[in-house]
Amino acid sequence: MVVHLLLLTDNKLSIDKGWFSDMWKVEVRKMKPGDKESIRQICCETGFGGKHIEVVFSDEAMFADMVTLYYTDYEPQSAFVARFEGETVGYLTGCLDTRSYNRVMKSKIVPRILLNVIRRQYCLNKKNRRYLKEVISHLLKGKTNLPLENYPAHLHINIRDGFRGFGIGRELISRYLVYLSDNNIKGVHLVTTSLHQDSLSFYEKLGFEIYARSETYSLGSREIYDLIYVRSVIISS
Repeated sequence: MVVHLLLLTDNKLSIDKGWFSDMWKVEVRKMKPGDKESIRQICCETGFGGKHIEVVFSDEAMFADMVTLYYTDYEPQSAFVARFEGETVGYLTGCLDTRSYNRVMKSKIVPRILLNVIRRQYCLNKKNRRYLKEVISHLLKGKTNLPLENYPAHLHINIRDGFRGFGIGRELISRYLVYLSDNNIKGVHLVTTSLHQDSLSFYEKLGFEIYARSETYSLGSREIYDLIYVRSVIISS
């Protein structure tokens, strides 16, 4: 699938309908092994409300391991990337069965991260320790139970700054929904935070509905809350 973009004279991008000869092309496709590092990089560039994670956390390797390792190493077949002129500019990482994700995180990824901590392969300075403490404290308080019976799949999506607002995110999610349908998955959920205000209406326009909202908590000197969105999937006949 290719999304065509045209560079206008005021340096703004708009979706091209195929009527122009000078086009930029953004390709949306399944993830390949060579896309892993780009996914990790974009994750860090956009990980704090669409901005670089360095605002609250300085170790990119540790952050990327926590957020992307399952999807790139254990379920890459459920991930999609958007490519522009040979560069990955956005991605969607997905999981068909969140219960499987939870098992792998508990048995494989968390022990691996802890081992790297013991081996001092991560930077645990004061800022990073504070961030991890806030995240762990929030997790220990418990999230609203996810509606896995009706919405077993989940997704994460990130687009590089400068490529947002031009239909790339919509195309990534559309491709993922078709993939879920082809795999007989009847529903999908996503968890986001109030830091991503610009994304909330985007999800709602694509048919996602708010399932639950968490209590407010502190993260990186900000008061935020989690939002769980859900969407049913039409199964292919």
